[in-house]
Amino acid sequence: MNGKVIPAELAVLVESLRDGEDGAWLNSRGTKTAVVDLVKDSSGKFHTVRAPLPDFVQDCLNSFYKHPEVAKGVFDLVIWKVPENKIRFVEVKCPHWDRLTMEQKRFSELAHEYGIDTEIVEWEFEDP
Repeated sequence: MNGKVIPAELAVLVESLRDGEDGAWLNSRGTKTAVVDLVKDSSGKFHTVRAPLPDFVQDCLNSFYKHPEVAKGVFDLVIWKVPENKIRFVEVKCPHWDRLTMEQKRFSELAHEYGIDTEIVEWEFEDP
């Protein structure tokens, strides 16, 4: 993306942000930090750059992780807007090999019960 090699999740994150929003890739089950960038060091290895999540986002994730049927189904991206404390979740899928799991379907249902929007973004590589 823009000459930089990044995972699809980070590319979708950049493209999904609306005015005044921030977001991160939830590539692990953590609730305090999440991935916001990928950088290459001098040896050529890639490393994730993590940033702290706002308290209200941490609280939301912790409430989801209390539900065992969705603990493994949290969507890839969390996007938030301050000061409204508004959250939305985005799942990134390649339609050729990736489908929503039962846990992710239940996660989406639970998010809607909490009044949180969810979205599924499908991506494909294009030959430049």
